[in-house]
Amino acid sequence: MRLGLNLGYSGSSLGIDLTMVQEADRLGYHSVWSAEAYGSDAVTPITWVAAHTTRIKIGTAIMQIPARTPTLTATTALTLDQLSGGRFLLGLGVSGPQVVEGWHGVAFGKPLARTREYVEIVRAVWRREKALEFTGTYYQIPYAGADATGLGKPLRSILHGRDDIPVYLAAIGPKNVALAAEIADGWLPVFFSPERMSVWKESLESGFGAAGGGKSLARFDVAPTVPVVIGPDAQACRDAIKPRLALYVGGMGARGRNFYNDLVRRYGYEDAAVAIQNLYLAGKKQEAAAAVPDALVDEVALCGPRERIAERLSRWTGSGVTTLICGMTRRGRGAGDGGAGALKPAVERVQSAIAALGLRSAVIELAVDARTSQQAADALGVTVGQIAKSLVFTVNGRPLMVIASGANRVDEAKLGRLADGKVRRASPETVKQATGYTIGGVPPLGHVAPCPSTSTRTSCSTRRSTERPARPNACSR
Repeated sequence: MRLGLNLGYSGSSLGIDLTMVQEADRLGYHSVWSAEAYGSDAVTPITWVAAHTTRIKIGTAIMQIPARTPTLTATTALTLDQLSGGRFLLGLGVSGPQVVEGWHGVAFGKPLARTREYVEIVRAVWRREKALEFTGTYYQIPYAGADATGLGKPLRSILHGRDDIPVYLAAIGPKNVALAAEIADGWLPVFFSPERMSVWKESLESGFGAAGGGKSLARFDVAPTVPVVIGPDAQACRDAIKPRLALYVGGMGARGRNFYNDLVRRYGYEDAAVAIQNLYLAGKKQEAAAAVPDALVDEVALCGPRERIAERLSRWTGSGVTTLICGMTRRGRGAGDGGAGALKPAVERVQSAIAALGLRSAVIELAVDARTSQQAADALGVTVGQIAKSLVFTVNGRPLMVIASGANRVDEAKLGRLADGKVRRASPETVKQATGYTIGGVPPLGHVAPCPSTSTRTSCSTRRSTERPARPNACSR
């Protein structure tokens, strides 16, 4: 079983943890995936990632079918595949009626027929066997409707590329899963339970049979995105997942037409599905989250201390999953709102400045009650004497802390030249007022709100790098 990484959706602001992505690239992760709903798009972030990585495959999970013409998606895939050196994976999905009709302003229609036509056109563009012509229920190329000018003519893609870019389909309904097994190279399920592979068996076998040629799981990538929350308290980690589950099971769709609610029912949680939906649609979102069973979270996510996650990972390796895409979630971050994990723009600028200074670092997230230099040193994996500076700056009036270890020296002058903002040392009064810490303490100021989690020596050590520096998360919080 291979590992992947999912960047997730944006909240009100967008940031990509390139340090983590580049570490996944270095470690040999199979793939990194972007997503889109009705905020940031999937293509731009994964293009940015492609430019900052070398080996890891880049995929979309997903590009929404109703948002783009199939020809544009085909040429976007060709472009990204060539620029990335053949690393692109095309993940597609129809989304749901709320987004399709409420955001894109097009009819939801019949997703099976639309998806089949879409994939057929995309692959025809890639093959370049002849100028493109297609007549279907959803797509006519060239367009020949009543309002057509009559000037359209069949065209062939100017850009040449490989015709076997892997296509993945997001699907959770029985017929959609069967279609993915028939026409796609891989499947992107959400809220997948390794204990419920039998739920999908009939759909997968039906799709493989329709494809012919002996197609089976041996030639098909089962690649669920699995929420992963690491922390010492398993219950707190579960609770970080529950708001997102409640959003999808309770609010993503109308009563009687919610694919995620149907899925949870098929898993055997019918009473919970009803309760979550009733509460969510009544505007009681916190109560809906509380109604999500712990057992359901444990089926579809990996939560708790590293040892617990390692023990539970065997359920996934023996389930038929071939690529486990880790959906990394910071504890305390809310669903879709940027939450406590959202970095301030000032932090992003200082991170870029530190990278320009040639420093390489990782995210340092201290527990909320971490108050001493010793606790900071423990999180960094160094001794107190090795912390060269623990400096608090203000950038454009906002306080920010930078921990520099060893030879990684940072001062106001260097940051001021690079951080695109007025930089000065914060006064003791500023530190105390903003954080409740004394000047010798360790204020976690990189995030909008405290974000409790634990760190390890491996992930938190800082060092000078002679290679092209990654854009760090800067020992800041």
